[in-house]
Amino acid sequence: MSARARTATSAAGESTRGALLRAAERLFAELGIGPTSTRAILREAQQRNESALHYHFGGREGLIDALYSERGAQVALERERMLRELDASGEAQDVRRLCAVAVLPPVRIVRRNPEFALFLKVVGQLAFLPSDALQDRARRYTGASAQEVSARIRAQLPIPEALADRRIELMHRMAVLALSQRALSGGSFDGPGAGLFFETLLDAMAAVLEGPVSPATERELARASQ
Repeated sequence: MSARARTATSAAGESTRGALLRAAERLFAELGIGPTSTRAILREAQQRNESALHYHFGGREGLIDALYSERGAQVALERERMLRELDASGEAQDVRRLCAVAVLPPVRIVRRNPEFALFLKVVGQLAFLPSDALQDRARRYTGASAQEVSARIRAQLPIPEALADRRIELMHRMAVLALSQRALSGGSFDGPGAGLFFETLLDAMAAVLEGPVSPATERELARASQ
């Protein structure tokens, strides 16, 4: 096969792969991950060859992983930019500013690329996973930047680490659900109304993290550590 032929074949393969990813993203956003069949994805991508999905992704689960990996890499890159901007600003890295670095990267992306809102509709489904599965997906799809933000937040909280970790998980679930619900409702990600929404979200996230620890919680924490 000539170099030109190999290039054309590679381009066609990437085109098919991309069509399958975008079709899956649209259907997952509209119907949910569970109810969306492989056949529906192939039909949406206008692929007659039923082996195309298996060839490019190894199956339906591989396609889901590829979608989260692709979009997660975009979010991770944006979060790394925000971390660099925060470090360069010389401003105090309080919990609320760090919450902004945690939650606003996908917002900045969707403002540049409205199609990204489809993925935000999909990603809300992660918030309902059990804790271990949620953390595993976070490590696999959001990269080291998300772990770095969590570590910086943890360092700001004058509470036991075990309790800080629980609050950070709650903060992440809150953020994922809020962004997903915003996308699902067709709400804007830019403008005055959006600004109020996101600033209120940051207030709520910071309150979850920095709220006082009640005596009842201290007792339950002591019992859990026995």
